Amino acid sequence: MKRPILIWLLCVFFSVIAFAEELHVAKTGHDDNPGTAEEPFLTIQKAADLAVAGDIVIIHEGRYHEMVEPANSGTAGNPITFQAAEGETVIITAGEVIDSWVSNGNNIYMAEVKMPLGIERNALFYDGDMMEIARWPNNADNDPYTVDAKYIEQGGSDAHFTYPGIPNYDWSNGYVWYLGAHSGASWTRKVTAASTSRIDFEKIDISRWPFGVHNPTRKENGHWGIFYLFNSLDALDIEREYYYDEAQETVYFKAPGSVNPADGLCEYRAREYTIKLSKDYLVVDGIQTFGGIVMMSGNHNVIKNSTVRHGIPIIDELNNTDAQITQGAISVEGKHNLIERNLVEYGGANGIAMLTAWRGTSHTTIRNNIVRYFNTIGIHAEPIRSNCPNTTIENNTIYGSARSGIYVSSANAVVAYNDVHDVMKFNADGGVFYTVGNSEYKNSIIHHNWFYDSEAAPHAGYKVAGIYLDNHSKGYDVYNNVVSNVSWTGIQINWDNWGLNIFNNSLYKVSEAMGRWENGYTMDEVVIINNYGSKAPWIGTDIQPENVILLASPFEDWTEMNFMPKAGSALVNAGQEIPGYTDGFVGDAPDIGAYERGGDYWVPGADWIPEGEEEEEEEEKEPPLTVDKNDRLFSVYPNPTSGLIELDCKQIVEQAQIAVFSSTGQLIHQETIKGTSKATINLQGAAAGMYLLQFVADNRWETQQIIIE
Repeated sequence: MKRPILIWLLCVFFSVIAFAEELHVAKTGHDDNPGTAEEPFLTIQKAADLAVAGDIVIIHEGRYHEMVEPANSGTAGNPITFQAAEGETVIITAGEVIDSWVSNGNNIYMAEVKMPLGIERNALFYDGDMMEIARWPNNADNDPYTVDAKYIEQGGSDAHFTYPGIPNYDWSNGYVWYLGAHSGASWTRKVTAASTSRIDFEKIDISRWPFGVHNPTRKENGHWGIFYLFNSLDALDIEREYYYDEAQETVYFKAPGSVNPADGLCEYRAREYTIKLSKDYLVVDGIQTFGGIVMMSGNHNVIKNSTVRHGIPIIDELNNTDAQITQGAISVEGKHNLIERNLVEYGGANGIAMLTAWRGTSHTTIRNNIVRYFNTIGIHAEPIRSNCPNTTIENNTIYGSARSGIYVSSANAVVAYNDVHDVMKFNADGGVFYTVGNSEYKNSIIHHNWFYDSEAAPHAGYKVAGIYLDNHSKGYDVYNNVVSNVSWTGIQINWDNWGLNIFNNSLYKVSEAMGRWENGYTMDEVVIINNYGSKAPWIGTDIQPENVILLASPFEDWTEMNFMPKAGSALVNAGQEIPGYTDGFVGDAPDIGAYERGGDYWVPGADWIPEGEEEEEEEEKEPPLTVDKNDRLFSVYPNPTSGLIELDCKQIVEQAQIAVFSSTGQLIHQETIKGTSKATINLQGAAAGMYLLQFVADNRWETQQIIIE
C-alpha cells in the first residue's frame, strides 16, 4: 500500500516544479494580459493574486501606486518570489500624485485632495522627501533631531503651560508636541485653547508614567520641558511646510524653492501599507517601497536586498499613554521571518518593529541591514525595537534616532556584531543599547558590538549610556563590546539585577565605567571580569581583580575605532581565563577588554554601503602582534609582594611618573623619579588584592599588574 502513495507524492512534487512559472509585471502591461514577458500584467497585485508555490514574479522598471498582498503561500522548498527585473528600479509607493495646484499667494499653492489617514498618519512628500506640517517655531534647519523647540520657563499643570511670545495664530486645529525636562519621552496633544502667553491642551494623567516625569509641573535641567505647536495655516511661512484643511479637503503647500509643486513629484500618503506578507514562504527581493509600512504577519517570509524609505511617516498617537507605537517601517507579527541586507531609512517611529509577543511573534532574524534616521518624535521608539522572543540582531549598521539605537526586552535574544552610533539625539535616560527587565531571566546575549558617539542634547542633561540594562534586567551575558564617547556610563544597571555576566568589554571616554540606581533593590550574581574602563567604578556582586581602570587610552588608535590593545599596555595578558568566552587567547593569559592582541580584529556592522554613497578610503590595518615581554620598559619584584616593591628600569631615565591604582581605578600612590633606573615603592598600607602600576617616561608608558598579599 505504501508504493502507490509514494508514486502519488512524487507526481505531486514534480507537477509543482513543472507548473512553476515566471509572471511579469510592467507599466506598459494590462491586467487582462497573460503575464508573460511579452504581455505583462499592469499591477503587481494581479500577479500576487495568481502566483502559487514556486512562482517568480518579475517586476519591471516603474513606480507602482498600489498595496501588494499575495493571495497564496509558498512552501519551504518553493517559495513565491517577488523580485525586481535585473538592473531595473521598482518602487511600490503608498502615495498618490497631486498635480492640480493653484496659487494662493505668497508662493503658497493649494489643491483639493482627500488625505484619508488622519492627522496622525497623513504625510506629504516632494521629490522623495517628507514635508513638515506648518509649525511654530519653524524647523528652519530641516533637521528633525535639533528639535527647534521653545523652553518652558514658568511651568504649568496637567492641562496647560505658560510661555510669553506665542504668535497670535489660529490654533483651533493645532497640536502641541511636548518633551519633558527629564527628556525620557515626548507626547502630543490637541490644543484646546491658546493665547499669546498660554497653551491649554487635552488633560494628561500626571499620576501615571510616562506623564509623571514628563509634564510641565516638573523642573529639571533648568526648565519645565520644551515644546512646539503645529497644524495651523497661519504658521505656514517657510518652504517645505504644508497645512491640510480636513473640513475643506484642501492642502496648502510652500514647496522647496517656492516653485509650483507641479514642477516636481508631489504625493500625499494614500495608503498605510505598501506590502502585506500575510501568507507564508514569501520572498521580496530587490524592491523599493516608499511611504508605507511593510507588514510581515505571515511565517517564514524574507525581505532582502530591498529599500524601505519613509515607511512610517507619522506623528505620535494623540491618545498615547505608554510612550510607544507598536508599528515600524517594517512591522513583524509572524514567526521565523528574515530581514537581510536592506536599506531601511526615515520614519517618525520605529525602523524594524517586533512588538507583538502577545500574538506569538518570535524567531525574527535581522541581519546585515543599514537602518537609519528613525524616531523623530522622541517617544520610546528605535531603529530596531523588539519584545518578541528568539530575536537575532546581527551585523547591522544603525544610526540616527531621537532615543536608543537598539531596544530588545525579549527572552533568548542575540545582539551581536552591530555598529550603533549617533543616537539619543534629543532624548535622555536611555542608551545606545537599551532594555527594561521584569521578574524573568531573559537568557539573552549582547556581544561584539560597537556602541559609540552618542551624547545628550543641551536640554536633556547627560544621561546617555552605552549599554543600559534598566529596571530589573536579569539574565544577560554582555561581553566583548566596545562603548566609546557617550555622555554617561559605559554600562548602566538599575533596581533588581541578577544573573549578569559582564566580561571583556572596553568602555572608553565615559563618565563612569558602570553605574546603578539602586532604589532599595538588590543585586545577585552580577559578575565583572576582564573589563577595561576609562573611569571607575565597577559595580557587581563578584568583581574579580582582572578589571582595569585607566584614563589614558591603552588602544592602538581609538579615534579610528581601533580598540586593539597597544603593545605593553595594561590590558595585554592581564585577564582571567573564562571558559567559553576567552577560548583561543594569544599569549600567557587572555587580554582585558573587547579585543585580544594578535587575535581576530573584528569589525561590526553591515558589509556593504548603499548605492551612490562612497566608502571612505582606508588603508587596511594589520592586526597588532602580541607583546614581547622582553620589550617591557621596567620590571617589578617581588610580585606578589607584602607591599614593598623594587622597580628596575632597563636604563637610566631623566624623569618618570609612577602611579598605582586599585582594581576600581582609585589612585593610591604617586611619585616622580629622576636620573635613575631603580626605585623602591612602599605600598605596605594597602589592602591585599590586585593593583596596577603605571610607568610613564619619554612619551612612552606601560602598566603592569601587582598582587599584594
